[in-house]
Amino acid sequence: MYFCGTMSNEVEKTVTNATTAENGQNGEQSRTEGKPPTRTLPSDRLAFDKQVAVLRAFTVVYESNGNKPVGNDAAGEVLGMAGSTVVVTNAFFCDVRLLVRQKEEQAFVPTPEALAYHKAYEWDPATAAEKLKPVFERGWFSEVLVPRLKFRAYEEREALSVLAEASGASKKHEGRLKMLLDYMVLTGVVAREGGLIKAVGPTKMAEPTPEPAKPEPATEKRELQLIDDDHDTYTLVLDPKRKRKVVVQAPHFISKKELDRISAWLAVQLIVEEDAPKT
Repeated sequence: MYFCGTMSNEVEKTVTNATTAENGQNGEQSRTEGKPPTRTLPSDRLAFDKQVAVLRAFTVVYESNGNKPVGNDAAGEVLGMAGSTVVVTNAFFCDVRLLVRQKEEQAFVPTPEALAYHKAYEWDPATAAEKLKPVFERGWFSEVLVPRLKFRAYEEREALSVLAEASGASKKHEGRLKMLLDYMVLTGVVAREGGLIKAVGPTKMAEPTPEPAKPEPATEKRELQLIDDDHDTYTLVLDPKRKRKVVVQAPHFISKKELDRISAWLAVQLIVEEDAPKT
């Protein structure tokens, strides 16, 4: 009876370990004694920059294979990384909704936010992570930390303490909490300045484009510029009081007689328009 009981425990332990590995958390709990965190934290078994590269690898393969689910081995192949290494990122990426696990197979589909990040990275790697900001703003970690930072900046150890309390993490999970804080900084949810973690202010609104200056209305004192050197400017007086004038630019070959005729024609036209009854 004791022998059978021992075999049952071993089988149960094997099944539990297999399930844990499938969720991308293989080894995370076994490496740390005591109660595990109540929230999913990023792994500290893979460097931060490599974790971010893994996310892009999933999007690259997804777009190149006709938008089919991507396995860990396929994503790792892009980076020269084993699928057993990639798997440590699965739990956190799925928890924050950057990847969606497919039930029928051990594969993942990147969310629209992850794909948008990949597209933006191709143009400007320095600002691409802004595409992930809405995802991380919705996370439990932002809900507990960001409101506090709006009152004052926190030292990094204080911020880690807040995250630890909210996630049930112990001191042994400090490395994973630091990874989480790195994600928050990367995506612009919070800012790191020296040893301080600060709230990120509202995005500065673009200053409105000034309207083009309106041209000043023409006045009698303004001088009319010549079209070119082949023209002369003539002022035609239309009334005895010299209040009604017309400035004409005419080519050099226009004679005095022709200008007089033009002046007479303009005088008649302006008088007719001025005296015409209003309807």
